[in-house]
Amino acid sequence: MGKFLRFITSRLFITIVLFLVEILFALRIFYWMAFVKNFYFLFYLVSLVVTLIVMTRKEEPAYKLVWLLIITVFPTLGGVLYLFVGNKKIGHMAKKKLEKYRSAHGFSKSDYRDEAVDMIKDDGMKRLSRYIYNLTENPAYLNSKGTYFQSGDEFYSDLAKELERAEKFIFIEYFIIGEGMLWSKILPVLVEKAKAGVDVRVIYDDVGSINTLPYKYYKSLGKMGIKAVAFNPVKWHFNPRLNFRDHRKIFSIDGKVCYTGGLNLADEYMNDEIRFGFWKDNAIKLEGDVVFSLTSMFLEIWDAITETEEDKELFRAVSNVESDGVIQAFGSSPFFSESIGEKAYLQVVNNAKRYVYITTPYLIPDDAMIDALKSAAESGVDVRIVTPRYPDKKQVFEVTRANYDELIKSGVRIFEYLPGFVHTKMFIADDDVAVVGTTNLDYRSFFLHFELSVVFFSSSIIKDVKEDMMKILDYSEEVDGRIKVRNPIKKCTRFFYSLFSPVL
Repeated sequence: MGKFLRFITSRLFITIVLFLVEILFALRIFYWMAFVKNFYFLFYLVSLVVTLIVMTRKEEPAYKLVWLLIITVFPTLGGVLYLFVGNKKIGHMAKKKLEKYRSAHGFSKSDYRDEAVDMIKDDGMKRLSRYIYNLTENPAYLNSKGTYFQSGDEFYSDLAKELERAEKFIFIEYFIIGEGMLWSKILPVLVEKAKAGVDVRVIYDDVGSINTLPYKYYKSLGKMGIKAVAFNPVKWHFNPRLNFRDHRKIFSIDGKVCYTGGLNLADEYMNDEIRFGFWKDNAIKLEGDVVFSLTSMFLEIWDAITETEEDKELFRAVSNVESDGVIQAFGSSPFFSESIGEKAYLQVVNNAKRYVYITTPYLIPDDAMIDALKSAAESGVDVRIVTPRYPDKKQVFEVTRANYDELIKSGVRIFEYLPGFVHTKMFIADDDVAVVGTTNLDYRSFFLHFELSVVFFSSSIIKDVKEDMMKILDYSEEVDGRIKVRNPIKKCTRFFYSLFSPVL
């Protein structure tokens, strides 16, 4: 009863109720205008124009197909509905503002090093590195190294030591920050450092943290001396832009070290709170020149939210780290011309010669990714994908399982992690390249979220990533024909979720 009362009084529940009331009210007005006032012809015309717009826009085919279906089934209201919730384009002023801050935090040509790319052994991976640089301006770096953490405990133990050493700035950007045991250990250190003159800044996603932080928590942090902002704050009215979320994880300290990976700053990621069985996650620590890429990503978002402009060079640290392979970190966002995170994954799959192993909490690939995985497996590449046995979102889990059969028939081996929920997002291929970051194998990460990934070329960390991958496989069960669903209701449910997954 206590949990139920907390839920119905939570900001999430109240926000959902208000959104539904507004949507129902809007639908009532549209119905009244169309059928009572006989303006239905106007709505048909809007739907016709929107159909042409959807067909000609450069959008993901599955996304376009869903909206064309909605408009066909609901020709009177479908077009208006798309304009309210389906139009992912941002306004001209917002786009101009975003480009302004990207330009302010872009990299100079001097950051690009031919010798870094030349160190990459495989020609296909060299093309991947150049692709990332050409679209994001994030260069490949030498004089950098990475450390891999297989659990939240390992991550926090190392983080605590580095936090004590902070002298200039601490930049934190996370999808979820949750009040609890972990945050209660970190927060006092941040307050102490802020009092000592360290520039401490925090960005949290307001949707991601809606159930884990109090309303307008950034004001509470401000009173403690910590500069803080909420990304895309939830309003008390319907806002289709809430689809755009900051899913990145950045913990940059003095520009010398930076942590990222799958872990958020909440207790369940440390397994201090058990919700979906054992929570398997990871984090990486970056040191050296590559840290500047993540610091710049943070500043880009910070300045865009606060409408300030800063000289990013003030936050670049002098590196004396010896090179451990080539490391390239890059960000992706819904405002890029294409899904850079997905294209990076695709190039890893397409260039794999012996094997490609993948972990993802959600397996909702588009046609391009499905074709790449099938083609690799049919070409003799050992393709293995690990997903959770216990879901955090049941409807997403149904979509994930609905994609199994087609892949398995082509030779892709799919495993489910038995102890609980695997939240790591990793691609590793041929012992030569590994991608670790925040990007899930689903539509939201590819097209709607601000994400980041780190690519390791011929680095010793690849061995650690593979070691963790093999441990995950040891605790996983391979999926075979037994997973098939014969219940017609469940089949229809999966079909519905799969069909509308691009807009859910």
